[in-house]
Formats: sequence, structure tokens, C-alpha cells
Amino acid sequence: MSAPESHRFGYPLAAEQFWVRQAEVATELAGDFALERLMPYVGRLSDLFTTERPDKTFPDYFAEQGLLAGYGVFFLPQSFTRTAFALSYALDFRGWRPPSDRARILDLGSGPGSCGVAVAHRLLADGAHRVSLHALDKSPSALVALEHFAETVLGDKVDVSTRVGDASRPAAWPEETFDVIVAGFVLNELKDLDADGLMRWVTELKRRLHPEGLLIILEPALRVTSERLQRLSDRVAAEGLLTRLGPDLDARPCPQLAQGLHWTHEARRWSAPVSTEFVNRKLHRDLREVRFSFALFSNQTTPLLDPAAVRVVSDVQIIKGMLRFIGIQQGALQTVEVPTRGLSKHAIKLLAETFERGDIIAHAQSPAPRVRLSGVPELRIVYSARA
Repeated sequence: MSAPESHRFGYPLAAEQFWVRQAEVATELAGDFALERLMPYVGRLSDLFTTERPDKTFPDYFAEQGLLAGYGVFFLPQSFTRTAFALSYALDFRGWRPPSDRARILDLGSGPGSCGVAVAHRLLADGAHRVSLHALDKSPSALVALEHFAETVLGDKVDVSTRVGDASRPAAWPEETFDVIVAGFVLNELKDLDADGLMRWVTELKRRLHPEGLLIILEPALRVTSERLQRLSDRVAAEGLLTRLGPDLDARPCPQLAQGLHWTHEARRWSAPVSTEFVNRKLHRDLREVRFSFALFSNQTTPLLDPAAVRVVSDVQIIKGMLRFIGIQQGALQTVEVPTRGLSKHAIKLLAETFERGDIIAHAQSPAPRVRLSGVPELRIVYSARA
């Protein structure tokens, strides 16, 4: 049984309130006045992550209280939600289950906890009796914030331990075994690792993963970061280092990567927290979706997939007389067309909004580069995440 929607993707109110309080402490103002004062900090971070992105090492922006609060109010809810979507894919679609009801989580390159706390929050909502959250990051300030953030959101069912260390250096990692390891937006910072170096990095992660544990790697939806992750994912799957659970449906190479025209990433609708929307008034970022790429690995035996399953890898287009989208079925790209004649514009729009990039659909027709369905009833939605 799937978890309730609020548990699957909802950003907890306690999390939002925690970071608003951090904004008030950082600015010595209250409520909206604190958030207003926070806007320049969020702008600086936005530039740092995009136009002013350093070629090598990122500065410890978490050491400055205003930047830490700005990250917590604006960027952290998005990463929390991205992690929730990726974990839902493993739990609700692939049927992965934690090896223990006392889950042990390693958040590698944790920052102030967006990914690790998201994993713990969902596992507790699903019935875990307790979670142990271990976090590693180069920023001592981020780790201090993570301890308080995790305790505020997860309550007395979490044990938190932190370690200052480099996510690229396995010697700095805990020598323990974990049920879930999450490396959120870390790979793009490991620029010195070539393809072989990345495989050694994943091999070290496997050493610390329970035999039936789950490895989650998340990256930005940019072409360069998404394709680098996809190449790594394809190689891990091809060499059998770990079993790939997603988002790819099998171990076949990604046809989008081979084609070189488009790249695999998710685009998921969500509802941004009120404080995030407030801070966005001057940034004017499009907060209707969270975009990201991810890869899931585990050697746990999971239910067999429907061989007719198709993963949607494009936006859904509304064109004259039909809906059209691109999917991947049995390792090959497929254009799927769904006739909409006889439907009202409103009905067509509602149909298009029932699924999105990253969802899994199925149909009865034989695999082919182009499939034209006979009508809407022939389209079956197997998995569709909703925030």
C-alpha cells in the first residue's frame, strides 16, 4: 500500500517553520520582514550555483548565517522534495523495502540535511520504528544546522550523528553498513573523478550498503550533470556492480544518451512552501516544478516489471487531434500518440495533466519506434507521482 500523499511528497510544516526561525535569527527581524531581508542572500546563492559557479571548490557558504538561512528557506525545500520523489519511485513503483524497521541512513555531502531528512521522514511515515541518520559534510556549520533540523522535523524517533569530511574521499566516510545511502547533488562537485574514478567511488559506496539496501544519487537537471550521471548509471548496470532500480526500467543502455539529442531528467509538479514563494518574489524563478536527475541501485529482489511498461521521458504535447510524448520501452525510444478527437479542450487538458515526464505508462501494442493508440482507454498509467 502506498503512503498517503502528504507523507510521500509533502514538505513538513515543521521544516518550513524551522528555517523561517533561522531567518529571523540571522536577520534579527520577525516574519515577513526577515524573509524580505533574506532575499539578497538567496540571490547570492543563486548566482553561486549558476553564473558564478566555481571551477573547483565551493566556498563554505553555510558558515555565513544569512546564506545558511537563505538556503534553508529557498533551496532546501526543493531538494527535500526531489529526494522524496526519487524515494517514492523505489518504494511505490519498484517495491523496494527497507531491510530493517530501524533504518540506518547515510547522507553523504549532506549540507544542512535536505536529502537525509527527507529519506528519514518518508521511512518513519511508512512505519519505521526508528531511524539513525548519519551525515557527512565539509561544512561544520551545515552539520550543526542539520542536527537541529532533523530533531525538529523527526522528533524523538531519530538518532543523529555527524562527521566533518569530504564526500569524494572514502577514507573520511563511516566504516559501517547502511540501509539507505543518499548522495544528493554531490557528483557534480566531484569534477576530478574520471569514469573509472566514479566507478571506484560507487564501489566504496557499495561496501557501506546493506546487501538489500538502497543507493540514491541525485543531480541537477542540467545536460552535463544528467548525462554524467546517466553514463555512470549505465556502466554500473552493465557491469553488474549493483542492480539498477531506476529511473531506467532495466539494465539496458539509455537510448537518449546514445542519440545525443535530449537528456534524461525529471520534471515534477509540486507546491512550494509559502516562505519559499515569498522569497521568490524578486528572483522570479519558476517554482511550478522541481527538475532533477537521479539513479537508484539495490541488489534487493523486487517484483518483476510489466514488459509493456514505457517510461515517459518528454513533456506531454497537445497537438491537433492527439497527445504526443516520447517514452522508453525495452531500451528503445518510442513516440506514443493518443487520439483525442471527440474530447473537449478541457477534457484534453485534464488528460494531459494526468501524467508527466518520469511517469510509467503501458499499452497493449507491440514495441515499435512509433505507436498510435486506438483511443484513450488503451493507455494505462502504471505509476504517476503526484505532490
